[in-house]
Amino acid sequence: MDFEDSSEDRAERLIARWRRRGIAWTALAGIGLLLGVGLLPTLEGRGAPPGFPRMLVWSAGSAVLALLLAEVWMHQQRLGREMLGIASWPRFASKDPEALLSHLLAHAAGLLEAPRVLLVWEETDEPWLHLAHRAGGSLERLREAPTTFPLLVAEPLADTSFFTRGARGRTPAAVWYRSAQAQGLELWRGTPVGPDLCRRFAIDRVASWPLKAERVEGRLFVLDKKGFEKDHLLLGEIVARRIAAELDQFYTTRQLRSGAVAEERIRLAWDLHDGMLQSLTGAALQLQALARLLPEDPAAARTELLAIQRLIAGDQRDLRFFIEELKPASPQALALGGETGLEVRFEELRERLHRLCGLEVELHFTGIDGELPTYLARQLYRLLREALFNVARHAGASTARVEVACQDRVLAVTVTDNGRGFPFKGRYEHEDLRRQKLGPVSLKERIAALGGSLAIDSADGRTRIEMSLPMVVAGGSR
Repeated sequence: MDFEDSSEDRAERLIARWRRRGIAWTALAGIGLLLGVGLLPTLEGRGAPPGFPRMLVWSAGSAVLALLLAEVWMHQQRLGREMLGIASWPRFASKDPEALLSHLLAHAAGLLEAPRVLLVWEETDEPWLHLAHRAGGSLERLREAPTTFPLLVAEPLADTSFFTRGARGRTPAAVWYRSAQAQGLELWRGTPVGPDLCRRFAIDRVASWPLKAERVEGRLFVLDKKGFEKDHLLLGEIVARRIAAELDQFYTTRQLRSGAVAEERIRLAWDLHDGMLQSLTGAALQLQALARLLPEDPAAARTELLAIQRLIAGDQRDLRFFIEELKPASPQALALGGETGLEVRFEELRERLHRLCGLEVELHFTGIDGELPTYLARQLYRLLREALFNVARHAGASTARVEVACQDRVLAVTVTDNGRGFPFKGRYEHEDLRRQKLGPVSLKERIAALGGSLAIDSADGRTRIEMSLPMVVAGGSR
């Protein structure tokens, strides 16, 4: 990943900090020792105790060497803490944006040793400016119009990381910055932070880094940090990139989750429309006919009334079926037999299609050992209901035959009717249907979501729909 490559590159630059400082200290100590050795004869000639000047010089040299070793040790400790903080940045998956921001800014503040951290960003799909300010362990979140802070940083610093030890002085501040193109730091003088943002958060001593990802753009500010060094910019760039990546992942996940919910709502609306709504409409029409039949033939009216009661009872079971579908998945299996099993559900569907549309349906199950995973059973019922209602509404068919068989952990489902067929003629496999945008869209999407395939063989007077479903699918198992 680009983020990882960039982090390693910056880590190498962090390690190089000691080389510059260490060379300077070592050179000064070496010069001092050489001067001391050169002065030894002079000091001894002026009556100093024998061996005293030489002992003094070597003692001073040892002290300098000890200081240098202490500096090396302190530097290594600091570098180790920084690298450990970067490497151990904890993963934090949360649907709560406030919890995520609190986590990100707390870790950034600890890693950069910052009293205050300010994060300002925009989401690409939303015209708002978001701000998160962490101070004293508490988090403040704001959402402002983009015009509230028309300028975050000065234009020459827009794409750079920078720091200054004083941004509110009367004279232009000395700002050290590093752009993506520059190898080292450059000096710029002026007011680095926009005046409105500066007043709102009392910004004086400040360091800042740009944030840029696919869905997020903004800046990270570290405020009131004393002893800020030029090399801290490298560490801050790693932190800023990590924050941008975390925010980008959060917004991407949220969008995918919203899309999945919307798609499921559409599917549920289709199911209610294709099944229950049409069935209830048919029942209402039958009740109207029953009202006319009752005075003429009470016995036939009673028979018709019992049929309508069975139809409404089936709709009640369908509604209960939809409600169960909205609940979290359970590992139980749905049997083919029994009062609420699939066989009963399909028999009710067969009767409903006959009464509403005059379609005669034959149902045949072979090779199934009595039960199916709950999720797969529900999806099978929905697929067949949609396919048969399509036959009844569009094909002009009088008969249909449904065959469901299980072989080698694959569920083979076939629906054959004697209708007029689709506008296209011939056999089309799943990929052909998808590429040429042929066939029922909802049926193709349902089968694809289950990891299955669809084939259609269409001709005048006969149409055959073949569905192949794996017995192990998302949400259920064999």
